[in-house]
Order: sequence, then structure tokens, then C-alpha cells
Amino acid sequence: MTEPARLPDDDVRLEIDKAADALIAASDGDPRAAVVALLIANKLQEHELHLTRLAVSSGYSRQRHLKQAIEEASQA
Repeated sequence: MTEPARLPDDDVRLEIDKAADALIAASDGDPRAAVVALLIANKLQEHELHLTRLAVSSGYSRQRHLKQAIEEASQA
């Protein structure tokens, strides 16, 4: 069975809070704009991950990436 997600330590939470405050400040205090920026960054990272998976040889990955792409395509 999988373990439940653990909460980050106090030091990590403090870093996350500081990063969130900095992002909101960079968005002129607009939390919605900060969330949109995070969603865009997430999409870009997903795209980079997709490109990385395409670059990895199927023999090296034992075709896990190919199988995952086929599963994702069939669910869409």
C-alpha cells in the first residue's frame, strides 16, 4: 500500500511560503496572476518532460515511455 503524503518540515514550509510571497509580489499582489504563472510554468515543464521522454531510447527505458504514451493517448 502507498504511504500517505507527508507534510514538509517547518524549514521547507518557510521556504515555500517565502517563494509564494515572492511570486505574488512579482505578480503585483494578484494571487490569480500568480496561479496562472504557476500553471504556465507547469505546462512548460510537462512539455520538456515529454521531449525528454521522446529523446530516451526505448531500449534503455524498456519501452516504458512508449507504453505510457500509448496509454495516455487512449485515455484522451
